[in-house]
Amino acid sequence: MIKYLIILLSVLGGQNLLAQKIKTGVLVVGSTPAALAAAIQSANSGVKTLLIDAGKFESITLSEYDKFANIGIYAGLLKHADSLQKGGTKKSEHVFTPSFTAGVFKAWIDTVKNLTVLKDASIKKIKKSSKDWEVSLAGGKELRADILVDGTLNYAIAKLAGLASKSQMESPPVKANYSDKKYRTSVGISATSGSPFATVPVSSLLVPDIENLVLAGPMGGISSLHSGQGAGTIAAYCVFFKTSTKNLNIRAIQSELLTYKSRLIRFQDINDNDSSMVALQHIGVTGILKAAETNGKLYFNPEKTVSTEDLKLPFREYYSRSQIWFLDNKAGKITLENALSLIKFVGSRAGELDKEVQKSWNKSLKLKGDFDLKRVLTRKEKAILFDTYLQPFSVAVDIEGNIKR
Repeated sequence: MIKYLIILLSVLGGQNLLAQKIKTGVLVVGSTPAALAAAIQSANSGVKTLLIDAGKFESITLSEYDKFANIGIYAGLLKHADSLQKGGTKKSEHVFTPSFTAGVFKAWIDTVKNLTVLKDASIKKIKKSSKDWEVSLAGGKELRADILVDGTLNYAIAKLAGLASKSQMESPPVKANYSDKKYRTSVGISATSGSPFATVPVSSLLVPDIENLVLAGPMGGISSLHSGQGAGTIAAYCVFFKTSTKNLNIRAIQSELLTYKSRLIRFQDINDNDSSMVALQHIGVTGILKAAETNGKLYFNPEKTVSTEDLKLPFREYYSRSQIWFLDNKAGKITLENALSLIKFVGSRAGELDKEVQKSWNKSLKLKGDFDLKRVLTRKEKAILFDTYLQPFSVAVDIEGNIKR
């Protein structure tokens, strides 16, 4: 009898020990908007995600920068706020007090698959092992995670892990623009008092030389919901494809963000619900058609035209053989016939392309007017054609925004 009792106690003790060890794909720490956005996006991307914080998520404060555009995570927050109010309050009338915001996020999180929330969790120790992160909590729980996302204020978790000396965590991320190729790596748009054009490049969410640590909440006047959504997508990508932050497929990450209604670059004159938004986002972050910057704002000028001279340099960077076409084609304005000629030359397409485009003109391409080879194309029409038939967005770039050959 005593023998069986000892065995039973041993089994129960072992089960209790196992219960204290938690393994997850992505571990997000913090109760900031950035942390919540990262956790929701990581889970939505199909990865087992654990969100922990020392508090109870009772108070969450959104900044003015979080609410500047009804896209991505903020759009989802508005949707769940409406649901919580049972349709009694319009989106434009919501007052996102800290307590109300926390309530909306709580209701939302309850509906997200792959996401577990651990409240009142105090982290005592954290260290990087050869393959993952090991975290010790007060009370004896031990966590292991493939990817760690720091969504705390001032990167408290990264500093606890011994990274306090990293200048990356002591200043805002680089706000990439056309003078810096990092705009091509954007995983979110940031709103600041001076420049709605600013983007959040991948490098601003990583710490050099430290694998599998993602920073969700950059300091400075940055939209933390958007940076958090980008951080969650990066983390989920690494777990899903069993790789590390040193081996990111930036275009795959950006595509996932666009699937979840985030934005990579901000055009003041393009509606967020434009049917061609994805194509314009693709072209925007490739730089094939650069927009005009005025007073810190970026304008795509969709109805304006483009000359061959405007396209020569960006095309040469992506398609080296295009320089031959530009030597023979120096028209001031590009017609549909010119554009198709360029696509056929660069993409090695034959004459059947004309019929294919004609058939798709008003349908899948959603272009207005008649198919007319002599019509001068607008910037928007060129963007749609180039994105569809040349797909420059599929050309890989590195973390600095350089094109991979």
